Amino acid sequence: MQAKELNELIDIYTSAMNEVNRRVNILMNEQVHQELTSDQFATLRYVQKKQPCTSSDIAHEFAIGKSAVTAQINRMVERGLIDRQRDEEDRRIVYLSLTPTGEETMAEGTQRLYEVLGEILSEFSEQEIERFVQSLEKLVSILRKH
Repeated sequence: MQAKELNELIDIYTSAMNEVNRRVNILMNEQVHQELTSDQFATLRYVQKKQPCTSSDIAHEFAIGKSAVTAQINRMVERGLIDRQRDEEDRRIVYLSLTPTGEETMAEGTQRLYEVLGEILSEFSEQEIERFVQSLEKLVSILRKH
């Protein structure tokens, strides 16, 4: 592929990804998790799937600093969404899990997420969705190598 063609594809890709991210965030904030930021919702989803997990796990998963994770976790602990539990053998390790309120928040948010995104994805054929998801998974795999 010629450099000019590649540059045009990169421009199209970055523009499309920025618009998709912006519009999905708006939809999520308006219709799925009004009381949470998108980052908080993503963190709660991760904790729900991986619990118990640590702040370091979250920092690694989202490629953000531990101090940012700690601040975010502190806010969610204060709101009663996440519980901290120290490791009994190594008190430096703190495990995170969802509280019953956090579980309820995620159940409601996940149901709403499926409704909103399901409505959008229904605009595509099953084959288009499968190809799209496979391409996204391939992109993630490539990016993880770098």
